[in-house]
Amino acid sequence: MTPGPRERLIAGTIALVRERGVAGTGITELLARSGTARRSIYQNFPRGKEQLIEESTRVAGRLMSSRIAEFTMSGDPADGLVAFIQMWKDALQASDFTAGCPIVAAALCGPEVPAAPAVAAEVFGDWESLLSEQLERVGVDGPVARSLATTAVCAVEGAVIVALSSRSVQPLDRTGTHLAELIRLHLT
Repeated sequence: MTPGPRERLIAGTIALVRERGVAGTGITELLARSGTARRSIYQNFPRGKEQLIEESTRVAGRLMSSRIAEFTMSGDPADGLVAFIQMWKDALQASDFTAGCPIVAAALCGPEVPAAPAVAAEVFGDWESLLSEQLERVGVDGPVARSLATTAVCAVEGAVIVALSSRSVQPLDRTGTHLAELIRLHLT
């Protein structure tokens, strides 16, 4: 099935925000990337770019959450974390270190899209919940599991940013090594 204008606009927005951030994502580029007519934006997103960014952040968050949910199906939380980090390494290398996390971009967009940071916070909270639930399933106490999940999300997202700026996956490798060690300490 061929995606309609709404889906193409969302996919194009996610891609552009990953590459240029929210401020660098303009309507002209969105139209070109999505292959849609200008009227399609306002037919599907009456508040224009602001609403499109918000919805694209939600969609990107759901897509990433589904991947994290897959990773948390393994019995070993450290293995799931390694798979999550590998996914980021693959994504960064595939983009030649030009495309980062659209959720981070939404979190940092400031006054241009005032609701986007709150949407990003919801997405990060969902990721923490998925990781925390897995940790609890293998016997980690609830508050400790939540704290470890927060640490993991913050460390991986920070490592993605450093990897982009250094054009190297080494920050992700180092972060993954120590996060896996930290998690395994709480599993014994």
